[in-house]
Amino acid sequence: MDKSFNYIISPEISEFRKFSPKLKIGVLASGKGTNFQELINLSEKGELDIDIKVLITNKDDAGCIKRAKNSEIPYKVIRAKDFSQKELFELEIINTLNSCEVELVVMAGWMKIVSPFFINKFKNKIINIHPSLLPAYKGGSAINDSILNGSKITGCSVHFVDEEVDSGSLIMQAALSIRDDDDIESLSKRIHILEHKILPHSISNAGFLIRSNFMENY
Repeated sequence: MDKSFNYIISPEISEFRKFSPKLKIGVLASGKGTNFQELINLSEKGELDIDIKVLITNKDDAGCIKRAKNSEIPYKVIRAKDFSQKELFELEIINTLNSCEVELVVMAGWMKIVSPFFINKFKNKIINIHPSLLPAYKGGSAINDSILNGSKITGCSVHFVDEEVDSGSLIMQAALSIRDDDDIESLSKRIHILEHKILPHSISNAGFLIRSNFMENY
């Protein structure tokens, strides 16, 4: 994979925050789980003070399941089609996260739009990673849209989740140039490299805010 490219990350990456006890997170993923794997790696090496309590996926064949099994992380497949209403589907996810005492919900390639009902259950405790420089190119085809529109720069963003799709307060962004010969595959690979850089630090920063607010309100 090509790692020889220039990029900018804002705010600048600093050392990971320290959490004692470790920050309890739940990961929601629908695909291969490469960002999930990066979190596993950093946790196992003791670099990122997180305790991955559960992986939730909505697909039986999602690659992230194998990664959870390999690292003995609890996982649960919750499929929307098994529920008569979206609220019941989301309630099953909410109950699973709550049973694991999750402090921060991390959407890492979660390909389902969540409702205000879900968001309000974890107010200011859900973050999402998106493959564009938000607010540009929201939605599920962000990388392709950036190419089709002739953009010269794109990247990825981590943000707190609110009721508007791909909105909410930004935590961290990374920018890179779009090459003249880029296609979806080549650009996606470089964006994924940057996602792996900013998601762990965004979790660290978000966890610090959550723990700080808890102590202020205690």
